[in-house]
Amino acid sequence: MKFLIAASDTGTYGFTLLAEDGQVIATGRQYPDKATALAVVADMMREIGGAEIEEGPEPAEPTGTPPSRTVDGEPDLARIGRSGIPPV
Repeated sequence: MKFLIAASDTGTYGFTLLAEDGQVIATGRQYPDKATALAVVADMMREIGGAEIEEGPEPAEPTGTPPSRTVDGEPDLARIGRSGIPPV
């Protein structure tokens, strides 16, 4: 992995963490100068080994009744995306 430090058009500096294959793993925010961006990267490199892993909440179960897919007992193909023509 490597950190890429880059200047923006506004004169601020940010960083991107890249995998060995060049894929972006993470992107940092913009900092007012290169020294600050480098200091943040140095802090991350020093502290990352002690980082904890925390899981987020489980996705909520869907609630309610799905919308009707029929009109007068017949399938409404326009509402389910199979036709742009309203049912006759």
